[in-house]
Amino acid sequence: MNLQRAMAKYLTDNIPGLYAFKDEIAFVSAGNPYPCFLVDLVSTRKRNLGTGLWDTTIDNNGDSAIQVKVTKLHQVLRFTIRAMNTSDKNGNEVVVEICDRLDESLSDLCREGSVDLVDPASGESVHIERVVFQGRSDLAPIEKGMPFVYQQSLSYLFVEHRFKTAQVENRIETIKRSL
Repeated sequence: MNLQRAMAKYLTDNIPGLYAFKDEIAFVSAGNPYPCFLVDLVSTRKRNLGTGLWDTTIDNNGDSAIQVKVTKLHQVLRFTIRAMNTSDKNGNEVVVEICDRLDESLSDLCREGSVDLVDPASGESVHIERVVFQGRSDLAPIEKGMPFVYQQSLSYLFVEHRFKTAQVENRIETIKRSL
């Protein structure tokens, strides 16, 4: 959920006038504002880097240590962009323009290296190593009521590294076993 919120904030900051929602319920409760996008987690895969155990680093005087564990997450997010007709543009044109801007923003996100985004709800940092385009799909317009709502979806793979640290106050000694 951290990645979804951080990406929604990043995209709404970079594309003015665009609303982001986590699901249909949040969209309806906000009064159905357009243009908008919904963020869905399609798949996730988690791998521990290294042995999967805590790596321990002892400071110079040997009194304390910091344990570090790094986890690599592969998450595929789908962004479903929706828009209606405006007075000067067809809703489908609006959706295509927003998709192009969203694609440009995400393609440039990790161009210079990894990026740290902030989850607005928790304040935690989300460390994104890479963004990989997965696909773009035209979806049928939503025909309930008038006017029609046009939509497209974009999918991206996000490679995220999560770092967990713990302070160990006791002195750690290596016990050697003789055979």
